[in-house]
Amino acid sequence: MLVANRLVKSAWIAVDVTQERTERVLVVEAYIAVSPLEKNFDAHRYEKVVEDVRRVLSAHPEIDRASILSMHRDTGCTALFRSQPATVA
Repeated sequence: MLVANRLVKSAWIAVDVTQERTERVLVVEAYIAVSPLEKNFDAHRYEKVVEDVRRVLSAHPEIDRASILSMHRDTGCTALFRSQPATVA
């Protein structure tokens, strides 16, 4: 996984189990922003990660899907996941 470019921190296989199905998921942690909603999103660098993930998925048909997570940290990004403080009326 793009070790030479240092875009990927780590990757592993996880299993998503529901009553209806079981899927093997390639989980990839990227050092870059992976959403246009994140500050400093670079579509070209993200596409490099996606291309590499697609290559791994095509080489390993036993993996059902992939999930790319951002290890990118900035206050704008983390604010998306924080609950808003309650307002006092």
